[in-house]
Amino acid sequence: MEKVLILLAIFVVLMLLRVPIAVSMGLSSLIGFMLIGYNLTTVGSTLYTAVASTSMITIPGYIFAGSIMANGGISKHLLNALNAWIGHVPGGVAIATVLACALFAAITGSASATIAAVGGLMIPAMVDSNYQKSFSMGLVASAGSLGILIPPSIPMILYTTIAGVSVSKLFAAGMLPGLIVVVVFSIYIVIFSIIHNQKGGSADKKDRWKKTLKALPAVFLPVAILGSIYSGIMTATEASAFACVYAILVSAFVYREYSWKKFIEAIRDASKSTAMILWIVTACSMFSLFLTATRVPHMILEIVAASNFSAIEMVLICNLILIFLGCFMDGVSIMLIAAPLMVPVVGGLGYDLIQFGIVMTIGIQVGQLTPPVGINLFQVAGMQKESVASVIRGAIPFLLLLVAVWALVTLVPGVTEIATTLFV
Repeated sequence: MEKVLILLAIFVVLMLLRVPIAVSMGLSSLIGFMLIGYNLTTVGSTLYTAVASTSMITIPGYIFAGSIMANGGISKHLLNALNAWIGHVPGGVAIATVLACALFAAITGSASATIAAVGGLMIPAMVDSNYQKSFSMGLVASAGSLGILIPPSIPMILYTTIAGVSVSKLFAAGMLPGLIVVVVFSIYIVIFSIIHNQKGGSADKKDRWKKTLKALPAVFLPVAILGSIYSGIMTATEASAFACVYAILVSAFVYREYSWKKFIEAIRDASKSTAMILWIVTACSMFSLFLTATRVPHMILEIVAASNFSAIEMVLICNLILIFLGCFMDGVSIMLIAAPLMVPVVGGLGYDLIQFGIVMTIGIQVGQLTPPVGINLFQVAGMQKESVASVIRGAIPFLLLLVAVWALVTLVPGVTEIATTLFV
């Protein structure tokens, strides 16, 4: 146990020195292996196994599709259609932003890609409709977190490799909680807009149908992705490849707003994001191997068994840990570090692992909105060249609503069970 504490101390020191988390995790794990005299020749094969899987192939596919969608006309036409239908009602522009984030979430599987696709267009639109900029930025940061809850979701894909649960069932379980977040956010926006006398814009019915028709090829993409997965026509990996091809064809030949320059930019952006994620995956796999070699999960299970915690009490403790980790780490790192330790514990106490996957995913959503490292907050602040504090002020109400949904999903198993029954 002393050597585990030494590893954790090295990791914390490196993090405080602002060493990238993948380097911090990998280097501290390597030192830990040396301390326990572990055979380092087997570490290489473990790293290869961590990334050379079908599930890992899925990740670059959805990231690339999101990069294409963000600058190939798909995002613009979807947003135009949503605004044409509800932009004239009180809170309509803000609700359209939430719906747009939900639609993009069903394509990209990434919160950052969702924010990039929606934020640049909708934050100025909300400001033009007399919403405060802090509210507009906070809404995009919060609704953008739907990118990891509404399937396909990159953290969910990582969870399935750790917990050994069905990808399609986990994706289905995230649908209803995601829709609940959309509804709760929308209700709050309507109330907020009425109280602050936020009037909608004007809408031309003819223009509405014209924009809807223009957006149909874009709307078909999330329907095709999720429909093909749940119907069994394609696996999640095959659907990610389909999403890339379809996004390119629609952008290039339907909207005619794509170019070789944008294509190269999409490849570059997707490559950077994929490399970052896989780098973290390999480093965290080293950490997990070290924990296994030192029997840490087994010791935790013994402690839990002796403490007589119920399943729900253990899950609530895990939620508190997720909140703490969310203050300092990104979502991928949290999933890869926490899931190998938490899954055997809550599973051993009889808590459904599909539901726990959604609980962890919403916990990561909360972490993306909590300072000092809330990634969504920094991304929106950077896009708009505003202070992070301004984004935090706007995000607080939505963060509280998200925590309420998190509590609901944690305490009421039926939320995920209904979704799984409906969609699988």
